Amino acid sequence: MPLRLIPRRDRQLNRLVKAASVVECKKKDLLYTQGDGAKHIFIPRSGHMRLTTQNGKSRNSKTVAILGPNELFGTEAITLGNERLYTAIAGSDCELYALKSKQMVKALRKSPATLRSLLSSQGEDLAKLRAIVGHSGAPSRARIAHVLLDLGCRLGHDNGRRIYLGHWFTHQEIADLAGVHRSTVTTAINDWIYQGVLKQSLKNLVINKPGALRKNGLQNTGDVFRRRIVSIPLKSWTG
Repeated sequence: MPLRLIPRRDRQLNRLVKAASVVECKKKDLLYTQGDGAKHIFIPRSGHMRLTTQNGKSRNSKTVAILGPNELFGTEAITLGNERLYTAIAGSDCELYALKSKQMVKALRKSPATLRSLLSSQGEDLAKLRAIVGHSGAPSRARIAHVLLDLGCRLGHDNGRRIYLGHWFTHQEIADLAGVHRSTVTTAINDWIYQGVLKQSLKNLVINKPGALRKNGLQNTGDVFRRRIVSIPLKSWTG
């Protein structure tokens, strides 16, 4: 799960964000390309971004992460001279804070709590990656359920019973994040829609039964994957 910063709770970061330039992107706009020099760290103010990487020798790209409001990305810029590890593409119309790497490093030095959170989030992401690529033995449906819950909890709105996602992610994007084939995602989502677990409307996805989806995610999974799913708070976030 990416590190979510709440600048108003951190004096150093609050100053940094207030002084940052704002970048506006239309859906499918390219922010930077894998291999570019990394000079800025970004925080979405609205909308969401996709991080992608080349799929082997193929020209097709693979989605490796989706970032929403106040979720930090581009952290390779913290170490000066680094190149971009991924390509960043706007998944929707969005606005981003562009933070200069030198200023961000200074802010992290003066904010040990935020630095600890950053390091902790990277450790959690590594555990999540190990689970999703199959090291935990998690079946395909468990991975898909986890991805849907993760997106819903980070980018959706929870009214106490259902989670509403205001964006319909493609089956290929979900497949990339879950490490499964697109047809497997299509079959699982269609089954869950038939069972009433999910509901699809125009450009929206509703998780009708979050508890049922969690049960799908918990079946036959290893401890790391189990902890990741259980630890997801089903709460709305208004930024």
